[in-house]
This record gives sequence, structure tokens and C-alpha cells, in this order.
Amino acid sequence: MSGVNLSDAYEDYAIYLPSLQRGYAAYPMRDTSSITQGDMPKGLRLSDLNFLSTDSDLWHCKYVLYSAGQFNKATISTPDIVSTRSKDTVVIGDSGGFQIGTGKLPAIKGWVDFKNNPQAVYQRWMRERSIRDTILRWLDRYCDYAMTLDMPLWVLHDRKSKTSPFVNFSAEQLIELSVANLRYFADKRGAATGARAKYLNVLQDAGDGTGEAWYAAVKDFDFEGWALGGETKSGIEPILRWIRILRDDKRLDKAEWLHVLMASPPKHAVYLTAIQRILREQLGNDIRVSYGSSSPFQSAGVRQEIAKIPNLTNALSTWGIPMQDFPQSPKYQQHNNIEHLNDCPSPITRKFSINDMHSERSEFAQTFLSAAGVQLLTNHNLYVYHKTAHDACDIVFKAEDTSRIPNEVEQNLKLINDYLN
Repeated sequence: MSGVNLSDAYEDYAIYLPSLQRGYAAYPMRDTSSITQGDMPKGLRLSDLNFLSTDSDLWHCKYVLYSAGQFNKATISTPDIVSTRSKDTVVIGDSGGFQIGTGKLPAIKGWVDFKNNPQAVYQRWMRERSIRDTILRWLDRYCDYAMTLDMPLWVLHDRKSKTSPFVNFSAEQLIELSVANLRYFADKRGAATGARAKYLNVLQDAGDGTGEAWYAAVKDFDFEGWALGGETKSGIEPILRWIRILRDDKRLDKAEWLHVLMASPPKHAVYLTAIQRILREQLGNDIRVSYGSSSPFQSAGVRQEIAKIPNLTNALSTWGIPMQDFPQSPKYQQHNNIEHLNDCPSPITRKFSINDMHSERSEFAQTFLSAAGVQLLTNHNLYVYHKTAHDACDIVFKAEDTSRIPNEVEQNLKLINDYLN
């Protein structure tokens, strides 16, 4: 391997899982002849953008999160970095609860027309088992671990949603459908594909007793781990509360994996690593704790922002990932005045200039990044998120000098220790 290895540091730390986007996943598999002339920077091998591969000359990390909600079939028809991955990689599958909740899952498009009749939507979901079957087969086929199929409780607080067919559901209806999904997964997993992904039972909590009702309904299903969503992960205290409930109820004794949805480094890297260490000691097993977000992809692909590796100090304000607009201008379309992003170090910015990531656009264009440039920017942001997670954990768990740890971080680490011990 010639690129930077980001996998090994996660042996002792909670794992950050970027939520892989389908377009990026397929890009490294493309034929270079399909790239528009002028969009392909000199010296770029598309395969280097495959961070799951140890053959990448940029960097490598064997862990990723991928959502079945991006697909409407049980197979990945266009080869990508997940469908072609090696056995030493680890893919955590998201069952697509977000896409279901927003109504953007391809299989339920048009259901929003019936949102004022929740019973009709309820019955339709129960009848159309092919949706659950497609998701299950996709997860079985491509994932090592995967979330069970939950109907997200956040729709209870999102009454203005115009795309969700579930916006008028009650908590009871959402829980009932989630239990039906759990039964289907428990009975059918591995049956169609012969594969055997391991599953994480999802906990949701939207307040007002919904978390307790959800837990009572799902706790007896026998899966290989747990995932915390909804208000269960809103701040460190709800996470601790539910972890202690799971631990004290012996629900973590055989658990292999615990995942926290929609969380990013650097603070979560430290808190969840502390939790992982305590649980391993108490349970006597090698439980893995992970957390994930789509932030690196959203910042690059949607907002075209570049992430900077933060200088983590004892000021809490530095414990975030700074973003700035990627510099775009017609002047960078030329290659006689080359500029580099020296203040944003990564394997990408050390190899490619701002100019390399531009392509020709008209003088009236709003953006000048090439299609390949967006993928390079995404790769850079992914690296920064991983590197920041490692840096934060190194400061807290390896450095002898604790002067760079903010007071709030120290207080929360003490809270974690006190709450779980």
C-alpha cells in the first residue's frame, strides 16, 4: 500500500463511518474515456479514489456506511467500490429509514398523495412486502453489519414535511410497522441470497415516552448489535442513558457492534471511544462502537466547501471541522498560474492544484469545479474527517500532556465514566 493507512488507528478507537453516496462509489470504477475532456486532472488514476482499496496511492480506510435507500433493486447494477470490495473491508448498511421517512425511497414515491389517510398508507406498507424484501436482500448481499428497517419517529415532529407519506402517523403506528419489519428481517435474513449480514436493532426516541414504548416493542428480537437514532443520540446524556439501559438489561452481553447515527468527529470520536473502552472492560468482549454522517459528501457535493484539519486546542471552539468555500474562478481554468491549497493538507491537495480541479466553463458560469474536481474535493473532505477523528483521540487517549483538552470535553469524559461505572 502506497497511500496513507487510516484503518489501523481505529483498532482502539470508535470508528467514523462516512455515509457513502452512490455517485462517488461508482466513480472510481468508470472508464477514463468516459470522462469529459479537460475534466481529468493529469496524474489522476480514478482507482485511487477508491479508499476501500489498499492499492490507492492517496489513502485507505476499510470502513464505510452505505445505504440501501439509494437503490430500488436488491443489486448494485453499476459496479462500485462496495460491490467490488475485498473481504478485509467492513461495510455497515443503512436500511434506508431516512429515505423512507422523507418519502424519497423510489419504491414509495407517490405515496405522499395519501398522507392524509395514514391507515391507507399503513395497510399499503404491510401489503407490499417486496419493499422490505428488496432492502433485506441488498443488505444481506453487500454488508457485514446493517441496521434493521425502522420507521423513523422524527416524522412526528416534522408536520411541515411535504414529501413524507408518514407525516400524519401516530407513534404507535410507526412502532407497529417497525416491529413488522423486524419480524420480517428475523425470519427471512439470508434466505434469498445465502449471505449472512449481521443486524443492529435500531432504537428511536422522540420524547413523550416514545423511546420507552419503542424499546419495549423491539428489545426481545435477537440481533447482533444496536443502533441509536432519533433523540437517543441527541447529546451525550441520552446516549449514555440508553447504553446503560441496554447494558443493565443484558442486551449488550452478546452484542458485537453499537452504532450512533448522524454524528461526526471530533467530539463524538472521543466520547464514543471512551464508551467503547468502558463497555469492553465491563462486558469482557470486543464490542465495536461506530458513528456516522453524510457531512463530507454534503459539504463537497452540495455546498462545494473544503474541510480544513482543525488545530485542536483547549478552546472548545476549535473542536469542530472548519469549512470554507472552495476557491473557484475563471483564472484557475488556466495553467500558467498554478495555485495550491497549502492550508488544507491532504493526499489530494498535496498532489493536485486548484487549477487541476477546474474545467472550462462559460464566463457566466456560477461554478467552475470539474466533475472530477468534485470527486477529488469529496475525497479530501473524507480524509479530513477521518484524520480529525484520529487526532482528537490521540490527544485524549495517547498524549501525556492534557493541556489541549477543553474543559467541557473533560467534564463529559468524567460524566461518561461516572454514568457507566
